[in-house]
Amino acid sequence: MKQEIRNCQNCKQAFTIEPDDFAFYEKIQVPPPTFCPQCRKQRRLAWRNDINLYSRPCDLCKKSIISIYSPDSGLTVYCVKCWWSDKWDAKDYAQDYDFSKPFFVQFQELQRRVPILALANDNGVTGGSVNCEYTQDFTRAKNCYMVFLAWKLEDSMYSHYIIDCRGLVDCLSSWGGSDSVYEGILADQCYRCRYVYYSTALSESAFCLDCRDCSDCFMCTGLRHKQYCFKNQQYTKEEYQKILKEYRLDTYSGVERAKKEFGEMLYLKPRKFANFRNCANSTGDFLANCKNIRDGFVLQRVEDCRWVESSDAPKDSYDLSTGGELEQCYEGITPDHSYQSRFAIFSWEDRDVSYIDGVHSSTDVFGCCGLKKSQYCILNKQYSKEEYGIMLKKIREHMDQMPYVDRNGVAYRFGEFFPAELSYFGYNESMAQDHFPLTEQEARKRNFNWREKLQMTVGKETMRIDEVPDGITDVKDSITNEILACIECRRNYRIVPQELEFYRRMNIPIPRRCFYCRHRARTNFRNPFRLWQRKCDCQGVAVKEKNYQNIADHFHGVKPCPNEFQTSYAPDRPEIVYCEACYNAEVA
Repeated sequence: MKQEIRNCQNCKQAFTIEPDDFAFYEKIQVPPPTFCPQCRKQRRLAWRNDINLYSRPCDLCKKSIISIYSPDSGLTVYCVKCWWSDKWDAKDYAQDYDFSKPFFVQFQELQRRVPILALANDNGVTGGSVNCEYTQDFTRAKNCYMVFLAWKLEDSMYSHYIIDCRGLVDCLSSWGGSDSVYEGILADQCYRCRYVYYSTALSESAFCLDCRDCSDCFMCTGLRHKQYCFKNQQYTKEEYQKILKEYRLDTYSGVERAKKEFGEMLYLKPRKFANFRNCANSTGDFLANCKNIRDGFVLQRVEDCRWVESSDAPKDSYDLSTGGELEQCYEGITPDHSYQSRFAIFSWEDRDVSYIDGVHSSTDVFGCCGLKKSQYCILNKQYSKEEYGIMLKKIREHMDQMPYVDRNGVAYRFGEFFPAELSYFGYNESMAQDHFPLTEQEARKRNFNWREKLQMTVGKETMRIDEVPDGITDVKDSITNEILACIECRRNYRIVPQELEFYRRMNIPIPRRCFYCRHRARTNFRNPFRLWQRKCDCQGVAVKEKNYQNIADHFHGVKPCPNEFQTSYAPDRPEIVYCEACYNAEVA
């Protein structure tokens, strides 16, 4: 088929469907989307809560548990052990398909009745994670606290999307064997580092951006194969250690001084338009060992995918808000280890399924919730193979003839993800708020849900922030018994013993902000998961309007670089953005 330009039925903006896209939709037997890529992503993320946790009872064993579902969500919530047990059967909640109602109305009715897993983690499950109660979308780990969207992890805290690492605290989107890293964003193969961003293979370094294969470097950008550098200048070991000691990074005041000076350096040198490592025929940002990727972000070992983010080893899939080791999946939230999973929420090891929530190890099911090891089910009701095929055809026709129409007048037929207005999460507790931040007024105007009260405490502090010692060496064990208040949002928070031990070992001062404010700062610092078409900023000799002078000869001489590219740096951002050739001439 030829390329087509269509208007998004949600935001009314034009978007393009390429011939390869049409081929994919035909292969997995879904119609082309009627929402643009950004509206599809926002709609999916409105169904995903990673970091907002609640205390509530398990509705089966009645024990107090931690869950991503608010007590006033109206859901029946089971703890991990109860949910995976044989004490209940999701098929007991089966309902007949009603051809007088839109499908999505019926699915919501089922969704609100079937018990849902409190947290998508394997803590306490035989062969699963150990001592990882406060984690979500999480598996194969031990001794982790407040870590979300992670696996193969040890001794880590307060982080989001971490794979195959240990000893990480306050990190975002890191993988590849990093160990003992504090405040890292896309820090790969780093050891004993703090405040390192978009960097690979660093050790004993702090406040570094876009550095590679360096050790003992402080407040540097764009370095390669260096040691004992400060503000990109070479020093002897003795000179470097003297500078580092003078900054007192073991104190809060010393860190704040370094942050201010480092912030002033961030826009002085060119940035590469995208961060790729061992990739072919790909567009996006932060890709490693990928090929044939379009519009992908923070991916490793991915092939033949489009509009996929924060994923490990998916193949031939579109529109995934995280997924691992899957193939031919579409519009999903973590449909791990699945094949031809369409419109799935936290459902693993499935095959040929559509419109499911919390369905595992199943095949040929449609519109189901909470099933395990099932086949030929619709709305949790068991059918024969022949009955299932007949019903499935009728339901798809019914979804087209009687679509669900949301409060904005947008019609949802077969081929669309679940309507955001039916989500059991408020927009402000979902991951949509991270990527598409809205005020309550804006969210309600667009008919998103809003959670009136997120679980948090304020005004219960037992120690004022100005009473917290400036240096970590002066902090007493008793601080783990105190309640602090975030200097930004006033939310109360604690320092747990495991956390204090890490700060002491790494000589890091006690944080003055709560985890949620620290997480928000990291997501704001990271580039958005979106691409813009723009030209290389290199003007030949200098980038006059940005006060940068080239230090090397470029292939285009003194004339402006002719190269264009797709980049996650929006055109109105202050960074100097170079194509790969110009960047390599200046930095590599």
